[in-house]
Amino acid sequence: MTHPRLSAGPAPFLSTGTLRELSEAARAAGTGQVLDELWTARRFLDGTPAAVAVLDADLRYLYLNDTLAESNGLPVEEHLGRPMPEVIPGSGPSAEVAREVLRTGRPQTVVFDGRAPDDTVDVPRWWLGAFHRLEGEDGEILGVAAVVMEVTEDIRQRESLRRAQERLELLEEIATRVGGTLDAAEACRALTDVLVPRFADYAAVDVLDPEGTRRAPATPVPVRLRRMAVAAAPGIPEPLTPATRSGEVIFHQASSSMSQVLTGHKPMVLNRPDDDTVRLLAPTRQRLERYRALQLHSAAYLPLMVGGEPVGAVMLGRRADSPEFAPDEVELLELLTARAATGIGHALRYTHEHETALEMQRAFLATPHIPGPGVEIASRYLPAGRGAEVGGDWFDAVALPCGRTLLVVGDVMGHGVRAAAAMSEYRSLLRALALQGLAPDRLLTEADRTAHALDLDRVATCVLALLDPAAGEAVLATAGHVPPLLVRPGAVPELADLPVGPPLGTGSGGYESRRCPMPPGTLLLAYTDGLVERRGQDIDTGLAALAGLPVTAGQALPDVLNTVLDRLAPANSEDDVTLLAARTH
Repeated sequence: MTHPRLSAGPAPFLSTGTLRELSEAARAAGTGQVLDELWTARRFLDGTPAAVAVLDADLRYLYLNDTLAESNGLPVEEHLGRPMPEVIPGSGPSAEVAREVLRTGRPQTVVFDGRAPDDTVDVPRWWLGAFHRLEGEDGEILGVAAVVMEVTEDIRQRESLRRAQERLELLEEIATRVGGTLDAAEACRALTDVLVPRFADYAAVDVLDPEGTRRAPATPVPVRLRRMAVAAAPGIPEPLTPATRSGEVIFHQASSSMSQVLTGHKPMVLNRPDDDTVRLLAPTRQRLERYRALQLHSAAYLPLMVGGEPVGAVMLGRRADSPEFAPDEVELLELLTARAATGIGHALRYTHEHETALEMQRAFLATPHIPGPGVEIASRYLPAGRGAEVGGDWFDAVALPCGRTLLVVGDVMGHGVRAAAAMSEYRSLLRALALQGLAPDRLLTEADRTAHALDLDRVATCVLALLDPAAGEAVLATAGHVPPLLVRPGAVPELADLPVGPPLGTGSGGYESRRCPMPPGTLLLAYTDGLVERRGQDIDTGLAALAGLPVTAGQALPDVLNTVLDRLAPANSEDDVTLLAARTH
């Protein structure tokens, strides 16, 4: 293969003044066309806003225009005859491209970054360069030509758009993942999952605790917060992973970063603080030792603000070789935590109300239910799925004189704390009236009248079953409630045929009782409509499915409840499900 030969040391180009004189002399002699063309080309190169240079095979400047000289911060004369890397120490990338073009003869267009010699600020700049090899008439290599234009502003704008797009995507991810749940712990975990390891090696979310520090103090004081989520990057060795767990109570001293952030409502960033500062800001001595074991060198604390008030704060840590927190990163983290705070605040309020109502309901249902002689009972309560509020279901068993037992299953309309509170009122009212010895229809009438007079803001459905094992019968009555299931020995299950009265609290009255034979061994199952009611499905379909279940009067009551729930209870019910099974002897 024949390689082009190198030219024997080409000299720098003629000066513009010399070219002008030669062109004028040639025109006077009538032979100036070639020089006129050369003169025109030179004027084009000298005047173009692009930076132009011609280098010999050793990358020494043979020519450059004023644009390039100004960009490099040196006069043209200080370039000519000197190698490009010597004149511009930061020209390594472009010099490598020029050498490649000289070697292969293939033109290249590249973007490279660097700094101009006269730059006073260490800010990156970018250039677009086009390089091609120059060859003589006989194919000898004369050098390489380069045309360079600065594209810093275009790249910065493109980078700014890219960062803006990433920021929008992050904000959308935060809104979707954190705001997509009403479970406070899950919302906080979603936030730490976004932050680690993308922004930190360690993250923790602490929230104001209704059982500890309910509101952020006005001045820094010791605070008792609840740690809702904690996360560590996968690279942290197992012995150094965070020791704290979700739900753990963390005490922060008055001088701690967390206390100051909750008080000042502003982020706090600690990049490589000294030991005295860390000792002052760490919540406890044990926590200080933990930070040292984790090799955390920088930390950022950001408040979670909702309606101008903090509901908690986020702590981020970086360790080992991770960089410090930069101002633009903190600015982005402020946006992310501000977006997350709304979802976490909603989840905290919901979780508090849900847990309060659930505990209230469980407290009532946990009250010992002791039936009269000859009756055994078993019960089951399933709260609605995580996405629903707690309801007002309840059940009761009241032992009465003469060996009778009153069974009650009811459901207050609506959900939440107010429904649970109304449930307790109806339950207490029915229990008090039952002790007066009223028949089920009279009992419902008095309960409806009293509830209406007390102006209870929630109506309730319920079914009453007054069992009399000695007489082998039961007296049933219902106030807008689904009918109980009766399973007599040797017979198929059937739904009790009862006249349905209006719900309690309407003041309408009009209840009727019905006597049903209950020979020894008869099973009665009362329940709430969450068991048989489905959205988009007629309730008669659910009732028919209940009546068709393979249950017998002699089955153990826990087995009966398991069979019913396994066959009918939905995985994620929108309503609570309450069951009360009873059998006479």
